[in-house]
Amino acid sequence: MFLKSRNVFLGAILLVSFSFSVQAQDLLTETDEHKSMPDKQGLTWTKTKVHDIVGAVAVGCSQCNPYTGDTSCNAKLPVLCFLDAELNKPANLDTPSIYQQWSGGVVATTDAVCGNSFKNIRDANNFCVQNFGSGWRVAEHHDGWGWSFWAYGNVGENFDGERFWIDIDDQPSGTCWAH
Repeated sequence: MFLKSRNVFLGAILLVSFSFSVQAQDLLTETDEHKSMPDKQGLTWTKTKVHDIVGAVAVGCSQCNPYTGDTSCNAKLPVLCFLDAELNKPANLDTPSIYQQWSGGVVATTDAVCGNSFKNIRDANNFCVQNFGSGWRVAEHHDGWGWSFWAYGNVGENFDGERFWIDIDDQPSGTCWAH
């Protein structure tokens, strides 16, 4: 009787162990597939102007593609993070185009990461919170009006011409992460 109970107990352990290893393998496969999509691209922007008097920066699309992305999700770039502070537009800031409006917020960039490091927008937003604190999220294509915007802050030293990840919430194929 003891031997039979022992075999049943060992069989149950093996079954549970097998079940956990299969589930863990499924998770690894999903993650590996997510990170190894060679053709997947995400939306990137760059710094376009700086207004030294008011301490604001313009960021926007320069040879970007918000519909299908423009940069391999395997590329390591900073994430452009945004704090919607509902700040009034500085008096000395000229915004003559609807495509380059005042956002009312503050921008900052993170260290470089692969765009496919984030499974969904929640993960990407949490990355901004981890770097800058509560209320921060990934900058979104429409934070000003669309295509570019002005904000307080900056995007780091020696950044002219470099690109950073941003979000677009109405183009499912435009980002490296899901919505």
